[in-house]
Amino acid sequence: MNQTQKNLLIYDGNCGFCAGLAERIQKNSVKPIEILSFHTVSETELRKIHNQLTIDRCQGEVQWIQEGNRYPGFFGVRILLWNVKYIRYFVWILYLPLIPFLGMFVMYVLKKIRIQLS
Repeated sequence: MNQTQKNLLIYDGNCGFCAGLAERIQKNSVKPIEILSFHTVSETELRKIHNQLTIDRCQGEVQWIQEGNRYPGFFGVRILLWNVKYIRYFVWILYLPLIPFLGMFVMYVLKKIRIQLS
């Protein structure tokens, strides 16, 4: 069902904080990644990328598509960071017990204040 095998980061391109972070991640990526603002595509195009993608899901949290699999929010960022120079050596910390709860909370807070961070 998944029609893409590329590494793709789908984010909110209207947020300066998100856009800056996405560009830095792309620049420091070990393997090439594509970044895409969900504002630039239709719901039909999102479904072509991955059958579970919707505008609502993309508005709610960042989406990481790798090898045809979709990883939302904190879990997507955790997998994405394995691909970023220097940071990749510390990503194992995000797999420690209880850290995913903290990570999901941090992502929730960032979602609420990201416009103020721009």
